[in-house]
Amino acid sequence: MMLDPKKRRQHVNGPIVHRDIRSETTHTPTETLESLHADPKGQGDQDAVKHQETDLFREPFSVRRVRKSQGNKLTAMLQVRNERGRYLEEVLDDLSEFVDEIVIVDDASTDGTPDICRAYPKVVRLEVLEKPLFAEEWRLRNALWQAAAGTSPDWLLSVDADELYSTEAKKAIRALINQEHADWIAFRFYDMWGGRTHYREDDLWGLHRRHTASLVRYMPGYPYFYPQQNHHVPRLPLPCTVLPGISTELKVQHLGWAGSLEDRVRKYLRYKRIDPHGEWGSLEHYESILDPEPRLIPWKEEQ
Repeated sequence: MMLDPKKRRQHVNGPIVHRDIRSETTHTPTETLESLHADPKGQGDQDAVKHQETDLFREPFSVRRVRKSQGNKLTAMLQVRNERGRYLEEVLDDLSEFVDEIVIVDDASTDGTPDICRAYPKVVRLEVLEKPLFAEEWRLRNALWQAAAGTSPDWLLSVDADELYSTEAKKAIRALINQEHADWIAFRFYDMWGGRTHYREDDLWGLHRRHTASLVRYMPGYPYFYPQQNHHVPRLPLPCTVLPGISTELKVQHLGWAGSLEDRVRKYLRYKRIDPHGEWGSLEHYESILDPEPRLIPWKEEQ
């Protein structure tokens, strides 16, 4: 496993940055260029014009990059809904061992999930929505990001309520964030299937074969936003993908499919209800949830 932050690379397989991205500036490049050439007589200092045009491509003054090689605060952020009796308590126990703070947005749970969250001292912010946003996932992701950003974090770890980081990942995470070179960290996520001893791997199930960025440095003033999708929204804002990052071989268990067949059927029905035409995902992938004989590989936590 290579953890040298200087050996970084761009995440070339991430989503394309939306063309409407804007920084917090007081003007747009188009407006400035027009003003530079507004003199019909061609008068003025050409050197000054050249200097101003060059400034357009410099980093906006409002984007303050905060890079520290020590003392970084690690904040986990979770969106939850009706998690009682599933994995939430195990996940919060696990996170409490290696993060500094936890921020949670509860999506209008009806089973007492907020009470579970309140029992953990490291949960420094819990926002409970009155009306669920599950069918508009991009709004839910945005609400969580805003809540977490309001706690002045240094690094944000986007965690779902059914994910557990390996022992090796938890040991390495401080070294990964206490550096000044990379702004996101990616891991390998494994879809555990029907228990915790095997993960699924076939043509349609290969999440672990690529890297998933879930840990990002928070930079005040940087323009963050999520794509307006109702389902399968990326866990980190799109502009994070253009920043330098590190892809590791550290593992994360995704337990969303580790339960009973009945649990998987309920999840299948929910996906088909939210995305009946495969607008946000693959209908073939949805149908494969019901595969009676999936290809399963034995799980090994360490490398």
